[in-house]
Order: sequence, then structure tokens, then C-alpha cells
Amino acid sequence: MMHKVHSVTGVSMNAAEALRSIRYDLMEYIQKEVRVDFDNALQMPVHFTFREKKYIVHETLGRFRTQAKGHINGFLVKADNDEVYFLYFQRCDRNQRSPFNRGFWVLSFRILGDRELMVLYREERKMLVNNMTLKKVVDFHGHLCPELVIGCKVCEYAQRLLSENGSLGGEISVIAENCTSALDAIQVLLGVTLGNQRLKVFDFGKHNYTFSLKNGRNGLRLSLKEQRYGDENEYRTLEQKIMKDQVSLDEVVQFQQLLDSRVKRLFASFPEDLFNAEWVSPMQQTNEMPTIYLSCWWCGQQVLKNRAIEFQIW
Repeated sequence: MMHKVHSVTGVSMNAAEALRSIRYDLMEYIQKEVRVDFDNALQMPVHFTFREKKYIVHETLGRFRTQAKGHINGFLVKADNDEVYFLYFQRCDRNQRSPFNRGFWVLSFRILGDRELMVLYREERKMLVNNMTLKKVVDFHGHLCPELVIGCKVCEYAQRLLSENGSLGGEISVIAENCTSALDAIQVLLGVTLGNQRLKVFDFGKHNYTFSLKNGRNGLRLSLKEQRYGDENEYRTLEQKIMKDQVSLDEVVQFQQLLDSRVKRLFASFPEDLFNAEWVSPMQQTNEMPTIYLSCWWCGQQVLKNRAIEFQIW
């Protein structure tokens, strides 16, 4: 059974913060041989013993290779008291192709906790934590990423263009053409959700958004302009290695640095520099209706009335 833990500050460290800590060398180096109980079915360490103390692994933040042509043998794990460690299995055999070689486990380092760092380093690790609006969105989504910032920026731009005398004057409805993290920002900042039926999603993989006000004369369509960051080749190479589970810890740290650079650039950009704006016909808005369920004749399960098909058996 997995257990969630929280640090003394009440906020649990996520993978992105851990990777930033490695980049800034905010670590205590250990490099000691330890005993590890490894679950072969789950392919993750369950607990390890260091200095006669047993540490339970509550979460695996990442799985890596320590050698380019080797198997996955490194694990960034969250243990008791929200402490994050890096463990790796050191093989002794010369044959690196087999995952069942003999060897031993090494506890490489521990990431320093918030209470061990100065405020400057804590804020850099959490990144833009002082912006309360963004922090609210990040807390809802779970981590900070470029797509989330795009969602924040599109909300900012839409509210500015739709507002009249500083007030929107009505409920907003949104049609989004993707299923990225940007949707979480839209739901938090605008209060439109799938549940209240003011958010409709057509996943075409495009950052296109159509906004309409209730009883409004015009709708607004915002579409993301082409963004050039100058690191596209490196980004694609690392992304492919991550997707294929062929990445090393250093490469994931580098990939997180690319993500952070994009976040900072997007966050510093003016919304009009990110999106094309076009006034369009407003969408037809639907009111949230009470749910009515019927029993399916075939399976007997409950189904929404507007998703059921009535037919007559002769």
C-alpha cells in the first residue's frame, strides 16, 4: 500500500523540484552501499536500509539508466518524512546485457529539504512560487509546465479582450481544441468545467480556444502562434529518449532545465505576442441540466438519458 507524506512545510516535493535541486547541486552526497528490498513485479525499490535504519519508499519520482547501453538501474525515490534519495544498482559482472547480473545497491545522494536551504534556493527550486495566481493553478495541476502557463496566458488575454469597463458581465463558455495541461489553468481561472457544461473539448491537438459570453454578441477565438525557443532539436531528442525509457538522470535534469526555460519565457511574454485573436460568431450556450438516468435494457446499468437510445422490440 502506498502512503502519501508531507514535509514539515506542508508541501510535498514533486519530481520537477527534485530535478531542479540536482541541477543546482542542492544535495547531500552519500555514496554508500545499502540493502534494498526490490519488487521485481513493480520494478521499483520497496525500502532500503541505511545506517541501521529502514526507509520505506512511498513514491518513485523517476527511473533512469546510469549507463547509456545498460538497463534501468537508478531510482529517484521519496521516502519517510518526504525525503528524496537517489538509489542505483551497481553491477559487478562484465555482461551488461542481462538485467540479472550480480552487484550491489548504492545510496548516491539525498536532496536537501526546505528547512536546510536559504529562502533564495527554496524559491528557485519551486519556481515562480511568489505569483499567487500561478501558484493556485500549480497546486491544482500538481506541477509547473509550459502548457500550464499557456493556459494562464490565454485566460488573461481572453478576459482582457472580452471585458467591458473592467467587468466581463456574464458567464464564459469555452471550446478547447486540445487535452493538454492548459485546460487545468482554464478551469481554475475561469471556473469553466466539463461538469458545469461550460467547457467543451475537441482534441485536435491545437492550442485553439473559443470564448463566448452568455448573451454576448461576439465570440473570441485565440490560437497559439508558432513559438521558437532555439532548443527544438535537443528537446525532441531528449523527449524521445524519455518516452522510450532510455534516459539517464543527467539527461532528465537537462530536459527539466529546458522546460523551465520555456516556462520563464512564456511567463514573461505578453499574451498578444503568444496568440492570434479573431472575433467569431458566439457559440450556443447550454444550461446545466439535472441528470436523469435510465436502465439499459442490455446490461442493466444506469445511463444518462441524453446518451441512451430508445427502441421498440417487436
